[in-house]
Amino acid sequence: MSQNTLRQLMILGIGALFVLMLVIYKKSGVNGWQAVPFGRNVKDVSETAEAIVRETETAKAGTEADPTRQEQTAGDGKGEIQVDVQKENPKVRVLICGDDYQGESHGKVTLQCTTDYTVSYGDVTEEHKASETVWLTPEDEWLEKGAVTLTPKEKAGLFTWTDLKRSQENPAYGGKFIIEKTEEGLRVINEVPLETYLRSVVPSEMPADYPLEALKAQAICARTYALKHLAGSREAAQGADLDDSVSYQVYNNIGRSRRTDRAVRETRGQVLTRGGELIDALYYSTSCGLDLSRKLSDEAVFCAFMTGQEKSCEREEPWYRWSTYFSLEEIGERVQEGREEAIGAVKEMTVEERKDSGVIEKLEIRGEGGSLLAEGEYQIRKLLVPKGMPVTLQDGSTAPDLGMLPSAFFYLTPEYQGEKLAGYTLTGGGYGHGQGLSQNGARHMAEAGYACKDILRHYYGAAGQP
Repeated sequence: MSQNTLRQLMILGIGALFVLMLVIYKKSGVNGWQAVPFGRNVKDVSETAEAIVRETETAKAGTEADPTRQEQTAGDGKGEIQVDVQKENPKVRVLICGDDYQGESHGKVTLQCTTDYTVSYGDVTEEHKASETVWLTPEDEWLEKGAVTLTPKEKAGLFTWTDLKRSQENPAYGGKFIIEKTEEGLRVINEVPLETYLRSVVPSEMPADYPLEALKAQAICARTYALKHLAGSREAAQGADLDDSVSYQVYNNIGRSRRTDRAVRETRGQVLTRGGELIDALYYSTSCGLDLSRKLSDEAVFCAFMTGQEKSCEREEPWYRWSTYFSLEEIGERVQEGREEAIGAVKEMTVEERKDSGVIEKLEIRGEGGSLLAEGEYQIRKLLVPKGMPVTLQDGSTAPDLGMLPSAFFYLTPEYQGEKLAGYTLTGGGYGHGQGLSQNGARHMAEAGYACKDILRHYYGAAGQP
């Protein structure tokens, strides 16, 4: 064999080895459970307007991400949760509720825009300067021709609503406004790209100083929830996909921040699915230490769980345990509110059914002249409103005048005066409906070093979850 031939074989061998190593390296890079970025990476933005430009452009042009890519949280079965990447950035139509989220109509709307803008009504389109303020009332002539639409002339334009009461002063909105006259007043809808919408949802639903991984988990949940409601919503008759209150997701109550913007950006397009379908990505404030592997439907088992020393990352949260007291007379007052049929003096209140999670599904109140069966955690919490009655948290603080009971994860302890039943102490845990992601649980997991993927897997990975 000549030296030239030997040299050629060596070169071919080295090339084959390099190709083999490259293949192995690429294969090793796709294993595991890692969040998939949506589109290209972008730098932090310091101005809200600059971010909105990017979101609006994406809504029109789509993205560069491969929509067929997906990541798994656990297993390959249809019952396991997955994180998929959505290609689209659709427009979301948000019904803006009244002051402090009371009602769905407005008596007056006053808007200012950071850029020049147009006002359209009927077949007329007017040009307005950024310095010009528009205010509308139900008597305005513009509204006689149907809906009035206000649209920024630049993508970075923001409308500031100067007379709307929210936690932040003068909330600013991207996108356009559609205002209609109704019998109740003015109906206002904000149409905005999904990713821009989320930048005003995440800080309103989770404090911006929570760990980034918790904020990212919140962003994925909020995106999934919104897209789920685009398919069909009870607000469709109002011309909206959802509203801006706790009935859906709180939107633009708290101003945007760089940290929450980053959480939305770094999870761009990511949603939770099961069997190829969007899940109902519910979330709530604080859990009572739920262990998804345990069945707590039996009353004795639930009581033992609530009084035991269960390990939970939320154990030090004030809402982890709470208690309040209802006299029989107070229970009777709650039963009669808004009801024509009386059940007479209350004699007894009992838990008739719990779900496997331990939440009460059926609560019966028996009186001298009849009984009332409350079904579903929401109805039970609304029935037993602790109006004027303090709810005592485990840290000794009190939370008076709540709009509903903190949760339906509670058990009853009868209280007697002598031998006569006087009322019940409710010993409960957590704050919220108890389905899906616990926001404070996500915070503690992130503080302990868990990544966003681990948090989502913990709360949604089981096949039985929403």
